[in-house]
Amino acid sequence: MLGYVIIFGLVIGACYWIIHPLLREQDLQNGLTPQPEDVLEKLKNKKDAVYATIKELEFDLSMGKLSEEDFNILKRQYIQEAAGYMAEMDKLDPLQAQVSEPAEADLQEDIEPQIPSRRPHRTARRDHVYCTSCGEKAAAESRFCEACGSNLRKHAKNNFQEEN
Repeated sequence: MLGYVIIFGLVIGACYWIIHPLLREQDLQNGLTPQPEDVLEKLKNKKDAVYATIKELEFDLSMGKLSEEDFNILKRQYIQEAAGYMAEMDKLDPLQAQVSEPAEADLQEDIEPQIPSRRPHRTARRDHVYCTSCGEKAAAESRFCEACGSNLRKHAKNNFQEEN
């Protein structure tokens, strides 16, 4: 008899565990909405995901996996998506909004400066390098130092410095 009570309790618990999310979704549809802070956090996470996607697109472009034309189309779409998230965030939190309805150009101005901070650091193309043996400046395409004759490409990855 005690075994039947335990099994009955487990079955009821399992049924509740399965049905509870469905009932909760129905409550949300009936007017119970999540708190604005939760929605604001979700929008921020979506915006950050769009920034990460733009970063991946730039990486794919640099690796040659994506054409320039496709990159521009996709980047424009993702920038518009991020702008939409930012507009929704401004509607939910008016204290953080600097302008009630910024133009699309203003939104792009907000987005574009944040993209380089998420992009991996890239070094500029160098016109010259320094010899690791004597410190003399040499042209970037040179293989040997004109002053001392040492091989400039031997330790190129570790020892070359960009001129300030």
